[in-house]
Amino acid sequence: MHVDQINRMETTLGRATDEGFHENLSEAKTDKDDPLAAATTFEDLMRVASPRGRWALRVVVLCALGNLPGPSSSMTYQLVGATPDHWCRVAPLLRANWTDQQIITFAIPTRNDSEHLEGCVMRDYRYEAAATLGYEATLANASLLLASNDTLACPTRSFNHSQHQHTFVTEWDLVCGRRYLYSSSQAAVYLGSLFGSLLASLVLNITGRRPAVIVSCVLNIALSFVLAAAPNITVYIILKGVIETLQCLIYIATFMIAMEVCAPSQRNYVGALFMLPWSVGCMLMPGIAYLVQPWRWLQAVYTALFLGTLAYIWVLPESPRWLIHSGRHGEALRLLRRAAIADGATLPPDDRLLAAMATIMRRERPRAAAACPAEPSRSCLRRAYRYLLALVLTPGLRPKAAVVFYLWTVAGTSYYGLSHNAKILSTDVYLHAFLVGLVEVPALLCLWPAITYLGRRKTLAFLLTVCGASVALMTLLMVIRQEVPDAVKLLLSLNSKMTMTASYHLIWVFTVELFSTTNRVRLLGEASLVTRVTTVTVPYINDLLGDVFPWAPGALCSLAALVAAGLVFLLPETTNRKITQQDDSRLDALEETSQRFIDA
Repeated sequence: MHVDQINRMETTLGRATDEGFHENLSEAKTDKDDPLAAATTFEDLMRVASPRGRWALRVVVLCALGNLPGPSSSMTYQLVGATPDHWCRVAPLLRANWTDQQIITFAIPTRNDSEHLEGCVMRDYRYEAAATLGYEATLANASLLLASNDTLACPTRSFNHSQHQHTFVTEWDLVCGRRYLYSSSQAAVYLGSLFGSLLASLVLNITGRRPAVIVSCVLNIALSFVLAAAPNITVYIILKGVIETLQCLIYIATFMIAMEVCAPSQRNYVGALFMLPWSVGCMLMPGIAYLVQPWRWLQAVYTALFLGTLAYIWVLPESPRWLIHSGRHGEALRLLRRAAIADGATLPPDDRLLAAMATIMRRERPRAAAACPAEPSRSCLRRAYRYLLALVLTPGLRPKAAVVFYLWTVAGTSYYGLSHNAKILSTDVYLHAFLVGLVEVPALLCLWPAITYLGRRKTLAFLLTVCGASVALMTLLMVIRQEVPDAVKLLLSLNSKMTMTASYHLIWVFTVELFSTTNRVRLLGEASLVTRVTTVTVPYINDLLGDVFPWAPGALCSLAALVAAGLVFLLPETTNRKITQQDDSRLDALEETSQRFIDA
């Protein structure tokens, strides 16, 4: 059937009265051979077009593969910006050809009588006289050269390039008084995710999922290559924020496509499948960083990994659920044909499929809101404000939305905090980054059977409890014992990271199932936004607070996770329930209340 015929058919169906439409539907239901007789949800329609689910699985794999290079932006600031040991650059001693070790022994104090150097200060000696005497004579007469018992701030620094050859930290001297700029480079990533989440909630329902993915992929590649040539830390921070905004849009849009083509039973394992390439990418990034250590070349290699996402221009489909919900039934029909071919299924006549789509659209889409006036006005701004806050301010949806927001906040901050605590654990940054990615694989694989047999709520509460207990134990050991074996701290940290990874991903799946098509993208975008507001603090907590009080980041994480475990039981169970029918008979009333609130 030609597109013109489809459009004319849709117009005819749209002109039909509701009474006549339901009469035709009743007649169809009397035909037992009609597979669309009881098709009132998108899942019913997909069972007809793709009974084996092969097409949906192909779409999920296609979307998931785009996650492989994703960690190169948000999970690698400790690799691209690896920080080697550093100490004050004592110019008179360097001119006298003293070795680095000689300078450290004579001029650099250690921290709290430990082996760790105070990299930002030096002892107050008469260094010109020391340079004249030479190293051996200086050590013999050190007390005579002491100017005062105070320490001096470093004018410049030397780095141990045998640990890390060339990173943006060593190039732009991002230690000591400039350390906040290092943390800000990662905070910009979280701010970018914040804006990406906000854009997702506003854009994806308007433009669709596919256009957002394609435009974001092209811009992401172009700007990532520019990032490799950043002239200073200010430009670097700005570009990091913009790039992460684009990558967040890609992730949310592809996740929505993957989840919206799946049947309820498929979502148990599709969620884990979608995240596996991300976990593989987390393991791949430190290996690349170990082999390509100059940070500009490393950034170029990371960017090259994204070139494969350009294939989305030709092969990525739009979400058929969104097309039906948006009234673009002709395009949805073409996708259903493609799904039927992939599964070897035979579709009913086009007019029956279009009628079923009209039924689904009328059932899922609430009353259209009145458009804002053409000219900017206070009422238009007020309506936009109410749209963003409707989920929290609508009485029936408020408790559920508030709990979901808190769960997202805890999961996001803990996930990234535990991923970037190598310095607190005093472990090798490359090994830690690899292990952090490695533990995500069993976390995702074990999540599938857990949510299938235990359900969403029990699994999530258990994971959050284990994470909170592991971090609490690690923190307690650091407080009551001065020297905790690095292996013990690493083991507890990785166990916490594994359970929090599973929790974070389960919260994504849980959220999609808790809300219907109208509010799903809005809730995902706003929950991500709230999360990114708090994750901005993660690098400052780890890098600055953790440097002074190593136990503090863990204490905050464990308390938040244990509180979240209790709040999970305030949410309804959604295992194996259709996305559009998960609340109960009151869902439609709550959705309508939310829309009336926006229109008010």
